[in-house]
Amino acid sequence: MGINVAGFPPQPTKSPDSHHSISHRITLISFIFPNLLIAMATYLVTQATGQQGQAVTKHLLAAGAKVHAVVRDPQRIPPILEDPGVTVFKGESVNFDQIFQAAQGCKGVYLNTFPIPGLEAQQAKTIVEASKKAGVETIVACTTMYTGNKAVWDTPAAEEIELRGYFLSKAEVEDAVRGGGFEAYTILRPAFIHVDFMLPNAYGNFPKLATEGELDHAYNDGARMLYTDANDIGKYVTAAFLDSAKFAGHEIELGNENLTIEEVRDIVARVSGRNVRAKKRTPAEIEEIKPTLFGQRFHLWANVNDFSAASEAAKEVQAKYGIPFTSLEEALQRDKARLLECVPA
Repeated sequence: MGINVAGFPPQPTKSPDSHHSISHRITLISFIFPNLLIAMATYLVTQATGQQGQAVTKHLLAAGAKVHAVVRDPQRIPPILEDPGVTVFKGESVNFDQIFQAAQGCKGVYLNTFPIPGLEAQQAKTIVEASKKAGVETIVACTTMYTGNKAVWDTPAAEEIELRGYFLSKAEVEDAVRGGGFEAYTILRPAFIHVDFMLPNAYGNFPKLATEGELDHAYNDGARMLYTDANDIGKYVTAAFLDSAKFAGHEIELGNENLTIEEVRDIVARVSGRNVRAKKRTPAEIEEIKPTLFGQRFHLWANVNDFSAASEAAKEVQAKYGIPFTSLEEALQRDKARLLECVPA
């Protein structure tokens, strides 16, 4: 089965979603936006092979839209990008001409960036400028939780944990989006995403989960972390595109449940039906692994911050936009097959 690569005629492919599933999603979107006529608009999705990009693509297709997907290697793409509604463009997010070409005919652009300080801001500025020049009207960007609240991360503690630079980079992305001159912009800020308990993401967060069934961590007793379902990111991005007037200028935190690592362990064990342990690293182990295990930095950040206010605010977000969040347990249950690939029997 072929893929619809820019410059080549589209080949018939089988959609990864069933007709029933797509109809169900369209019905849900029609319920949320009863007065909205969904046109066959086209949207540009950057970092399209990533988990967030795939979720966005899935929901856009379900809404009847078309997608221009930017990927580094068109020969290695996930099944969702083989859908006939997707045109695949080979390109890098820092290449203006490639992004400009991919953005032709697009109404909106989904901006997601790779968290490398310096490169990330360059990606954002390139995508913003190329999309604007191509006539794109709307941009929806995903950064990370609390990027808009400098008091939480522009601190000596965040500097010591080596997260301040990460957040400064995310803040630069948001500044580029706000200053891009689009008719409408929306910024979404997800928290710890449910796919981080699945392969390959688990290696950068809980490296012993796949080998020993152990959530090896650096959380203090009582420390809590916010969680987001990647599928919810797709829902909110699509909603922001379909009703840009409602979402214009909105900056939305997508963190939902605020859980301890013990609560997370119980959820992972319950869904997988397997023995899962939670074990805190020793101070020496924390220092030893700090340079190579980026996810641990968020454990240390949670040790010095209280995210309970954001968890309470999640109720207001869901009520305001009419789009419910998915619990961590529901998300893992939905993607149980992938979870079982990670948690050893």
